Amino acid sequence: MKLHFPFLALFLTLSFIWISCGKDPVVNTDPTLTSTVAENDTIKAIANQGALLKVSGIKGSAELNSVEILENDTLVKAFRVGFKGTNVGVNPIVLLDNDRQGFNAEVRLRTSYVDAVSKLTIVLNAADGKSTKISRWIKSTKTNPIISYVESNPVNAATPGADHSFRLSVSGGSAPVTQLLVKENGINITDVSRLKFDTLNFFTNPFIFPEAQNAFTSKKVTVRMPLTPGKWEYSFTFVDSLGGSASQNVTAYVGTKLNVSKTAVLNNSADASTGGLDLDAAAAVSSSNPEAEIIDAGIDPALPATSNWKQKILPAPGAEMRWVISSANINDIVVKEQISTYWNLGTPIPNGTPNKVLTGDTFVVLKNGIYYFIQVSKVNATPGDNADSIELGVKW
Repeated sequence: MKLHFPFLALFLTLSFIWISCGKDPVVNTDPTLTSTVAENDTIKAIANQGALLKVSGIKGSAELNSVEILENDTLVKAFRVGFKGTNVGVNPIVLLDNDRQGFNAEVRLRTSYVDAVSKLTIVLNAADGKSTKISRWIKSTKTNPIISYVESNPVNAATPGADHSFRLSVSGGSAPVTQLLVKENGINITDVSRLKFDTLNFFTNPFIFPEAQNAFTSKKVTVRMPLTPGKWEYSFTFVDSLGGSASQNVTAYVGTKLNVSKTAVLNNSADASTGGLDLDAAAAVSSSNPEAEIIDAGIDPALPATSNWKQKILPAPGAEMRWVISSANINDIVVKEQISTYWNLGTPIPNGTPNKVLTGDTFVVLKNGIYYFIQVSKVNATPGDNADSIELGVKW
């Protein structure tokens, strides 16, 4: 019998070609993990708070299975980890439902209460056993509570023996605030009946907050002022649950009662008989009267009669005058010590006001050791005559 080897060889060759030209061979791909933080960037965080890293997980050939969070190559305890805004129960984190196909997530690591640099590593595992990871550096810094003092003007003035409130805002640092200690001239206030936080009485100093405070805005700390007039220093120290603290120092003036609080009128000195002002009595006097502390600058004869009033104030002979640029309201002046403080804040004007005075302009005048606080309340310009005048509030 004759064998047909060529036919058999042809059959096998065609079979091989058919098999080779079938479906493409399967290529297995690894999962991918990306981050919004560049590889060489450092994440800055408050110690004992959260370091945040946004990541995206992309599946490869197999579904995603889990995420591991490591710090310095050690698996982090679950209570320190947050994933997609939720605290996790276990670490590694088991991915569920749609997250197995891919996800965008914010990973949160609660940092330790130390000043340190640590390595955060996130490992993404797939169901086929393949994995990928990224690492970023975290710099954590222990941070004390942050305090801001809410002040209405440069001076705290208080009546002897009266309650005075200091408004403070606090934001927590590494831990929430739990205590408040109040000192007066560097000494703890032991008479706690003098102290309140908001509406709560102190039972001890330091005050123990009923609940730890992460932050609050413009809360009142009320102190009953001493009976002795003068300058008093108060410090408010907030302590957090980990022992961190920060203090705010505030000066208050328990003041000397004012002698005079009146309204006075300074007239155009073109009428020399009433061009001065005796601030002691808040009364108009002649511009040459030795009792005058300030005088009107009069008129400029080179200008038309309808606009020749200079509308300026000069210190009288023997007096000094300063312009208070700081925001001040005469209604807030309650003790003499405030006036001398504004004097120190003021700008000397030995030749009087450089410009026309306007409503709200504020000055302090010094003569014979007495400080006078004056504020313009109204300017009366009368173009038809010399009856121009400046109305002033006077306190000393």
